[in-house]
This record gives sequence, C-alpha cells and structure tokens, in this order.
Amino acid sequence: MTDLAVVTGGGTGLGRSLAKHLASRGMEVLVVGRRAAPLQETCELAPQQIKAVAADVSSPQGRDAVVAAVGERPVRCLIHNAGVLTPIGPLADVTEQDWSYALSVNVNGPLFLTQALLPQLPGGRVLHMSSGAAHNGYPGWGAYCVSKAALHMLYQVLRDELRERDITVGSLRPGVVDTPMQGLIREQTPDRFPAVQRFVQLHESGQLEDPDEVADFTAWLMLDVPAERYSAEEWSFTDEEHRRQWKQQ
Repeated sequence: MTDLAVVTGGGTGLGRSLAKHLASRGMEVLVVGRRAAPLQETCELAPQQIKAVAADVSSPQGRDAVVAAVGERPVRCLIHNAGVLTPIGPLADVTEQDWSYALSVNVNGPLFLTQALLPQLPGGRVLHMSSGAAHNGYPGWGAYCVSKAALHMLYQVLRDELRERDITVGSLRPGVVDTPMQGLIREQTPDRFPAVQRFVQLHESGQLEDPDEVADFTAWLMLDVPAERYSAEEWSFTDEEHRRQWKQQ
C-alpha cells in the first residue's frame, strides 16, 4: 500500500508545492482545502498520486470529510499547513466572530484533525506549520500571533503525549515564503499593519523564500530525518545549521 500524506491548505502556495514534492517521493497525497478549483489544479500536477477533498478543517463536518477520504489507510505524514492571517488590525477593533474563526482554523483545526486521525497515525508524523509570529508579537497581527503561539504549545504537548503511541510530532517555521498570503500582507495599510513596508521591501528585493525549496526541505524533514531529531526542536528553514543538514542529504 502506497504511503499516504495529508496536506491541509493544499490548493495554493506552499501546500501545493508540498503535494508536488511528496508525490515526487512516491507518496499518495490527499490535499485538503475549502475551494475545489485550486485543489483540482494541485491534483493536475500528479493526477495518479494527488487526490483532493474540499473541506474546511475548522469545522467538525470538514474534519469528518477528511477522515472519510482517508478511510482506513495509514497516514505517514499529516501536515497542518492551512492557516489564516486575518483579522488584520488592532486588537481594540477585533470582533469576537473574527477572532474565533482565526483560532478555529489555526489551532482547533490542527488539534481536532490530529485527534480524529489518531487510529491511522501510529508510525507516522504530524507537522505543525509555525511562524516567527509564534514567538514575537506584531501590531496588527494579534489573532495570528496568538493562534501561532498556541499552535507552538500544541506541538510541544502533543509531541510528549503521542510519543508512546508511536506518533512523532514536529514544528517548522518556513520563513517568509512567496505565497498568496504575502500578497494579502502587502495590500495592508500602515494603520492596520504598521510593519507592512518591510514585507513590501522583501518582495521588491527578491528576498521571499521559494515555496518549492521550502517544500523540498519539508519533504526531507518528514521522510528522511530520524524521528527523535525531527521532534526534538522546532525547525526553521532559514536556520543555517538546519539548511546545512538538508543540503548534505
């Protein structure tokens, strides 16, 4: 039976590149996202290996749809790549509805999808797609920073709780990757996100990370790095030592 990888947020950006690289490593990939059309475009990269399920992982119904699509197949890789940056703006203006949705996508989705797939995960790996915003507060990104900080703690707790079940949990900061989310960031006004000019300059100077390179690094992390090393610390694509280990594969 071909090894299965589940990639949330698989319709665009890094998720699409991840699906392509995992398929190139011989894996069957199930991409998950809210919109069917982008998912289909991802599937066309490797139609025999990449399949899709249109589902919102923030909802119980969406997670049920993912579980149904997986069936009884073992899951070797579960990559929680789906995430939302919004709402953007001062916390003084955030609505409870927008705040709750951000946490439901960025925290509840990874927790409860992992929980739902526990019977299929022994022997496999779970990856939380983290961010520098998990460790530093940025004005205008309150919901994103708080949810990514919670996701980081979720990685630490699940890593220890699931070890006895032979499920390895890791975390990766991919850096500032050239994805549609970056386009959304550059559209912001300074009153909503004061650091917007930094991201505009990174784009104009060609300093955004290539999603294909980050995906290659991630596939190496999921499939080649020994389990104990994989989960021992949070990995960073921009860390020189981590990149050196990747390049020496």
